[in-house]
Amino acid sequence: MHCNSMLHFYDSSPFPLKTQEERLASARVLSHANIRSLVWGEDALAFIYFVPTCLFDLQLIVADQDLQVASTIISDSLPYKVFTGLDETHAESIFIDRSRPSAFPHSICLKREALQDEHSVEEPIKILVHPQSQFHCTIDDYTCSVSLRPFPDDIRFLTRTAFLDSMIATYLDPPTGQQHSKMTGMLKVWMEYLVTYTLRNKPAVLLDGTLEREHDEVLRSLRPENQPFFEEFIRPRNGPRIWIDQVKRRREVLEKLGKYDDARRPLPRLFPQNSAITDSESLAVRHTRGLPNQKRSYSTSAFRGTQSVVSKLVRLIH
Repeated sequence: MHCNSMLHFYDSSPFPLKTQEERLASARVLSHANIRSLVWGEDALAFIYFVPTCLFDLQLIVADQDLQVASTIISDSLPYKVFTGLDETHAESIFIDRSRPSAFPHSICLKREALQDEHSVEEPIKILVHPQSQFHCTIDDYTCSVSLRPFPDDIRFLTRTAFLDSMIATYLDPPTGQQHSKMTGMLKVWMEYLVTYTLRNKPAVLLDGTLEREHDEVLRSLRPENQPFFEEFIRPRNGPRIWIDQVKRRREVLEKLGKYDDARRPLPRLFPQNSAITDSESLAVRHTRGLPNQKRSYSTSAFRGTQSVVSKLVRLIH
C-alpha cells in the first residue's frame, strides 16, 4: 500500500479472495452454464483496479440474448429472486421525476431472499443483470477485457480504456433515453475513482497546458467520440459543464466519423419537471400573497427549501 496525501494506493485488491468468491458466486454459476459475463461497477473497480470502494449491488453484463436465461439460472441456483418493486437505489428522485424511472430500464434486478448463515455477509444484496447493448461494450471481444485468477476465463472485466469508453458513452447516451441523476452521479464517481487510482502521476495538466504523459496516452486510447469528454473531465473546471452540450459534442464527432445511426438518433431528454411540486408551490404562493398579515398554513420557505434541494442536485450532476 502506498500513501499520497490522504489517499491510500494499493498494489493488489483491498478485498481478500474470500470476498471476491462470495461476491462473484453468480458469475461462476453463469460460467458453469457456459454464459459469459462482464463484471461492472464497484466490484470491477475493487478487484481489478484496486480501488478501496464500498461494494454495493453486483452488476453483471451479459449478451442481450442471454439476459433472461442468465437471470433464471442465477435465481434457480442461488437464493435470489426477480425483484420488480421500486428499487430506491437506482430510481430517479421524486423531486425530478414523479414517475421515478429506473436508471436501468432494460436490466433485471435480482434480490437476495435472506442471509443463509453468518458466513454469507459478503454476498451482494442485489444483483443487476444488464444487456450489453445498453452499456456500449461487447462481451465477445476479449481484446477489451481481462480475466481474474482464479476465476474462469469467461468471467471478464473491462480494460481501463474499455471501461472508460463504456462509462462515458453510457453517461452521454443513457439507456433511459433521458438524463437520470442516479445514473450520471454514479458514473461520475466511478470515473473519478478510475482516474484517481490508476493514473497516479500528478498533476494531470502540466504547466505548459499539455497533459501528463500517461493521462495523454489514456485519452488517445479512447474512442474518438469519447475523447472530448475525457479531456474536459481531467482538466481543471472552468465554469459549469453542461451535460446536453457534452452530449451534442459527442454526436458531432460521431457524425464526422460517419457513424450516422448513433449520431442522428434522438437526443436524450433533459430532466423532466415534477409538476406536482411546481403546482403546489404556485398554489401556495398565490394563496399567501392574499394573506400578508396572517399566519400561513404552508411556509413558502419550505417550498424554497424543496427548490434548493432540486437545484443543488442538478448542479451536482452537472
